[in-house]
Amino acid sequence: MMPIRPSLAFLQPLPLPRPATVRFFVRRISQRTKANAREDPNLVASRSVAHSYPPPSLKSQPRPKESRSSHRTSQPTRVKNYPDKNPMKLKFQELKPITDYQKSPNLPYYVTRTPSNELPVYNLSKAGGNKPLTRVRKIDGDLEALRTSLQIHLQLKKDDCVINQLTKQVIVKGHVKNEIEAFLKARNF
Repeated sequence: MMPIRPSLAFLQPLPLPRPATVRFFVRRISQRTKANAREDPNLVASRSVAHSYPPPSLKSQPRPKESRSSHRTSQPTRVKNYPDKNPMKLKFQELKPITDYQKSPNLPYYVTRTPSNELPVYNLSKAGGNKPLTRVRKIDGDLEALRTSLQIHLQLKKDDCVINQLTKQVIVKGHVKNEIEAFLKARNF
């Protein structure tokens, strides 16, 4: 016959914990009781201080309205005139009258507006923000005619205004969204 083993072996008492474990928990409990026994002196002082603290002598001066970093050099800051932000170019273009032949129904291309009734012209930044671009989307008809018209109107080189044949979009170098929107609105798009 086989000896009978108890089936409730999990009810046997566990061995005592190791001495290092007992020391760790005893130390933690004693630290908590010591911390509760003595309060932080700053907390005690803050309860007994007058309501007008800090006194006026300790209050900090108000922050200056103008940054002092702008006064580091005696030289004036140089204004950079970028080609796409030249105000003279815009004034010259606004003087040209647009005939009825140059308006929407007579052109070989059409730019459809977005569902929110905006023109689909967007500013982009590529190469970590160092390459500003402007994209014109939702173009029906002759993309080459629109590219040529924008190139002439914005006085750009041929490489600065290109067509993406895959997405049927015109991409212009520089952030010229406002100029392109004015160009399209003048042609009844």
